[in-house]
Formats: sequence, C-alpha cells, structure tokens
Amino acid sequence: MTAVEGMLHALAGAGVDVELFTTTQRSRSDLPAIASGRRDVDGVPVSYFRSVHRLGRAFYAPALGRALRAHAEAFDLVHLHMLWTAAGIVAARHCQARGIPYVVTLHGALNPWALRQRSLEKRVFLAVAERRSLERAAFLHFTTAAEQEETPAWVRMRPAVVVPDVVEAEQFLSLGDEADRARSFEVLLLSRIHPVKGFDLLVPAMKRVREHEPRARLVIAGPDEGGHRAVVERQVAEAGLQGAVTFTGLLDAQGRARALARAAVLAAPSHQENFGMSVAEGMAAGLPVVVSDRVNLAREVQRASAGEVVPLDAGALAEAILRLLRDPSRRTAMGAAGRRLVADRFSTTAVGRALRAAYASALSGRAARTGHAEAS
Repeated sequence: MTAVEGMLHALAGAGVDVELFTTTQRSRSDLPAIASGRRDVDGVPVSYFRSVHRLGRAFYAPALGRALRAHAEAFDLVHLHMLWTAAGIVAARHCQARGIPYVVTLHGALNPWALRQRSLEKRVFLAVAERRSLERAAFLHFTTAAEQEETPAWVRMRPAVVVPDVVEAEQFLSLGDEADRARSFEVLLLSRIHPVKGFDLLVPAMKRVREHEPRARLVIAGPDEGGHRAVVERQVAEAGLQGAVTFTGLLDAQGRARALARAAVLAAPSHQENFGMSVAEGMAAGLPVVVSDRVNLAREVQRASAGEVVPLDAGALAEAILRLLRDPSRRTAMGAAGRRLVADRFSTTAVGRALRAAYASALSGRAARTGHAEAS
C-alpha cells in the first residue's frame, strides 16, 4: 500500500479528485485483515471491501465488484495496481464493458524474476485474463525505464509512461549529522529478509570488508519473511560475523529514521528490485547507496553519482562498500547528490504533475467529466 498511498497524495496535490477502492486483505498472511468500511485516510476517501481469504493472495472481494458495477461510470478514469488479483481483473472487465479508460501499474509483476515465481499459475492468469487487461489499457505505468525494458516484447509494444514512486523526502531531510556520519562504519540493509534481497552476497561481502576494516558493522533492519532470517543467521555464524551483525526486526517510522541517521552506507544487493523504495529513502536521508545492477533504480543512482552500482558479485560488493567507508567526503558528496535526485524526480509534486499529464493524455478526445480518478 505504500506506493499507492504516495500516489494518492501526489494526485490529490495535483488537483485530481481521487478515491480508492481496495480490499481488507493484507499482503502478508500473518497480518490481520483491515476493518471493512468507508473512511477518510489523509484526506482521501477509501473504501475497504471484505476479502474472501480462502482464495489466498487473489484479493477476492465480491462487494468490491458490486461497488464497481454500481459506481464505475461516476469516474473518468480508473487506475489499477498489480496483476494476479481478482480485484484488478474484475475492475478491468467493468471498465471494458462500460468504455471507461483505465491504466495499470505493474509493480514489477512482469519482470523475469517475478515471472519465474509460481510460473505455471502466472501463465494461466495471463492466458485467461491478464493479457487482455493489459492490451486494452489506455496505458501501462512503470516506475523505472529498466522495469519497462525487461518486460516481454508484447508488453513493451503497449502505450506506456514511466513515472517513479513517490518518496516524501521531507521526513528524511533532517536525518544524519555530517560529523557523526564521517565517523560511522555502519552498513545498513533496510528490507524484509527474503532470498531476493541478496543476503547470499552481502554476508560474504561483509566478511571481506571486516578483514580490511574491522570497525565495519552490518545492520539488517526488516521483518523475517518465510523463515529466511534463520538462513541468514546461519550464514552470519558460518562467516564468523555474529558480533558484527545486528538484526533489528521490523522498524516503525522512528526506528527507520534512527537507522538511516546512524548509517554510513545503505546497501541493496538485490537479485531483483522493481523500484527500490529503501534505496530512494536512503538517498533522501543523504546516504550514499551501493546497489546491484538488478535494482531498477541503479541507472538513476549512477547518473546522479548518488552511489555505486555493482554486479551480483560478493567481491565487487565488498570493494564498493570499502571504498565508501574509507572516504567520508565522497560519501557526503554522494549523499547530497541522492537528495537532489529524490527532490527533483520522486517528490509528491513531480509525480503528481507527471501522472495528471498522463491521465489528461489518455482522456484527450473524450467528453470527460472533470478530474475524477479511481485507484484500485
């Protein structure tokens, strides 16, 4: 929901009358469902429809379909988020039946790594429903050019826009004291603990870093997913790093701020990262970042000189981290460049303006009712 919430705020700030229809189901099965009902969330009306959980991650909510059937024609344009969900498929069909233009944000759903996960299930979804939804969309929305480029050829032929996720940088501007950061040797990974995040590279890389810089420490800030923390703890023990690695678990907003303020470097050696919100937040907080070339923000990081981009190689990762730990002035310069990048490209104002322009283009030539959009 974080990306969707940021987009809602951006659109509202750009003068778009926006409303959200969603389900009560959470993305993680261990989290309780959200209470159903309609309420105001930061100035945006949000309707939560009860999800039928026995269908797993399909996010199937019969009442959502009924609400769309009753109210879809009140909207000029519908904005759908993510594939592989019943809610999105139902919404696309209602729009098609009524001639209402809709757009789809893919959130990395068609990148090669994602397509390899539950691949048979996804091939069936594409054949039965999702390909039709994508081919009839007014346009597709990607958050980076790299995300668009790595999708299948038939997807790249569709009309599309590239607009990044929103990073509300104001909350990060006061983080980090230059003098404190110059003395820091803390490497931060701000992420859920999952195999895709590159722990198989980061742990051996930190072993090499510690051989040359014994003051270096690794902080892993994020929740366990699927029991992978036990695997990482075993890797840490085998590398002899028990005293140099801290697991914080899931952090609240204040905890994330403290972690970002203390760190010298933010690392994201992911095997696949569609956008990289933690990378963007690290840059917003003035941290230099070390990212793999599979993080789709890597191109922006490199162009802005906001950090280092490395291949999926533990040695290259270790060398990049060491270079930055040994050079506080370079870290400061990269951190400042990252903050400029976030302010220029990922701000609420910039994203809202870009999305409103994309909507206007999609609606051109129609006698559209003024300024309504729905995100589902």
